[in-house]
Amino acid sequence: DGNDILEIASLEHDVRQGQFNSLVHVDSDTYALAYEGKDSDGFISTFTISSDGTSIVEVDTLEHDDDHGQYNSLVHVDSDTYALAYAGTDDDGFISTFTIDSDGDITPIQIQNHANTSEEDDVANLEHDMVHGQYNSLVQVDSNTIALAYAGAGEDGFISTFTISSSGVITPI
Repeated sequence: DGNDILEIASLEHDVRQGQFNSLVHVDSDTYALAYEGKDSDGFISTFTISSDGTSIVEVDTLEHDDDHGQYNSLVHVDSDTYALAYAGTDDDGFISTFTIDSDGDITPIQIQNHANTSEEDDVANLEHDMVHGQYNSLVQVDSNTIALAYAGAGEDGFISTFTISSSGVITPI
């Protein structure tokens, strides 16, 4: 009836900092979390959570932006592709893409922090607003289109749309 809320399990996944969280469901027991971690850097982590909620286990973590990662909004784009809108360096607006498999393994596609990847063909993420990009809310419009509402210049409200290819490449519309 919704009258009682009972905590079943808890996991402190980052002992330094964990702000501006955005959590999405990956598959039956896997979840992805985008957040601002230590030194205000941008992180994405995956967890398995048992169906009865009694077990939470961290699977993988990637520091996708080693400068700034606030106001996260993470969305599931297709079977294993995820898009993340966030405020990065100088509070500019950025969008990154990742693949996350059913085991919770994270593979960067377009990210800011290439020093943390071993992929030679990584490309930089999209800086969609070079003035301001805070308070992000990202939604999927159709199979390859996402819409982003955010506070831009002067903290005015903006809505922008983007396409994301099946390989995770982001293109403004």
